[in-house]
Amino acid sequence: MTKIRVLHITPWFPNAKNRTEGVFIAEHIRALNNYCINHVLHINFGKKKEEYKEKFQNISIDRVTLKPILNKWLLKEKLATKTIKAYLLKNNTEFDIVNFHITYPNAINIKKIASQFTKLKFCMMEHWSAYHTNFHLPEGNKGRLRIEKIFKNNIPLFVVSNALGQDIQSFTKNRNRSFSVIPNCINGNEFNYKVKTKSNPFRFTSINNWTVMKNPIVLIKAFQLLRNKYANVRLTLVGDGVLIPEMKKLVTDLKIEQSVEFKGKIPKDKVANELHKTSIYCQSSNYETFSVICIESLSTGTPVIATKIGGMLDFINSTNGILVQGLEVNNWFLALEKTYLNYSDYDNEKIAIDCKTKFNSTSIGELYFSKLNNIYSEK
Repeated sequence: MTKIRVLHITPWFPNAKNRTEGVFIAEHIRALNNYCINHVLHINFGKKKEEYKEKFQNISIDRVTLKPILNKWLLKEKLATKTIKAYLLKNNTEFDIVNFHITYPNAINIKKIASQFTKLKFCMMEHWSAYHTNFHLPEGNKGRLRIEKIFKNNIPLFVVSNALGQDIQSFTKNRNRSFSVIPNCINGNEFNYKVKTKSNPFRFTSINNWTVMKNPIVLIKAFQLLRNKYANVRLTLVGDGVLIPEMKKLVTDLKIEQSVEFKGKIPKDKVANELHKTSIYCQSSNYETFSVICIESLSTGTPVIATKIGGMLDFINSTNGILVQGLEVNNWFLALEKTYLNYSDYDNEKIAIDCKTKFNSTSIGELYFSKLNNIYSEK
C-alpha cells in the first residue's frame, strides 16, 4: 500500500525549550505513522528568526521561527501565510495532503492557499479551547472576523471533541459547519491498568498546571467538607502554576494541611505512577476542550469526577465516574462522597479496558487515517 504523504503545519510542537508543548499533536501524528509518511512544519514566533531541520521520535520536522517587525497579530498572520506559500512552492510535490493543526494564525488564508496549490488536498485539525470564549474578542471585532474566515469554506475540519466542534459552529455563527471528531489518544506504554482496591487512606488526586481555568478552589473546599465527615480521606494536588500560593493558603485556612499533599510538577513518565496510587481522579475545570489527563486516568482504571462540560461529555459516564453539574462546592462534595461510599461499584479493570480500546493510538490512528484517506481519494 502506498502511504499518503502528509504535511502537518502547526504552531505548537514539542521542542528543546518546551518538551510538552503540543505533545497531544505529536501523539496524533505518531498514531498515523503506520499509514502515512508524516512531515511537520513547525511555525512559531520569537525574538530571533531561525530555521533548522531535526527529528522528533522519528518524525521529520522543519522548524521555522518568525520575527515580525511589530508584535501585532495581523503582521503575524501575513508573515505566516507568506512563509507557508514559499514552503509549498518549494516542496509541494513531496506531499499529498496539507493538514493545519491549531488553525490560527497559520491557516488564516487557507482558502487562498488551497486555490493556489490545486494538486494538494487540505484539511484542518483543531484542538484549541479559545473558540469557547470567542478568543475574548467582541462580535464584529476585525481580528475575530479574520479568524472566523478560516472556517468559511468546505475544507474538512477535524476536532478533538463534539464540544469543540459546536464551539466553532457558535463562533462562526454557522450551525451547519460540518466537522468530524478525532479524539486525543493515550500513550499505551505508560498508562496501563493495575489492580486497585479501596485504599486506606482513600485518596483523591488532581494533576494540572494550576490556573484559574482549572479551578482548584472548588475542589479544595468540597474536599474539606468531605474531610469533616470522613477522617481517612486524602487529597493530592500535583503540578505548579500561578494559583499554588492561593491554594496552599486556603488549605491552611481550612485547617486540612494534614490531609492535603502538594507534590509540585512531575515529569510525564511519573504521572501514571500517581494515578495508580489514587482511588479517584478529580478535574474541577471551568472548561476542557478534551482533557487528556482524564482519559489517562481512566486507562489506569481510575474513575473520574469532572465538571459536566466540554470534551469530557464524550467519555465520562456513570460507569466510570461522575459528571458534576456546575461548580457549586456542595455538588462537588456530594460527588466526592458518592465515590467514596460506593467505590466498590466501579469495575476498575473494565474502565481501563473500555478506555484503552477507544483511545489507544492504534484505534485513533485508524480513525484518523480513514478520514485522511477519504480526502485523498476525492476527485
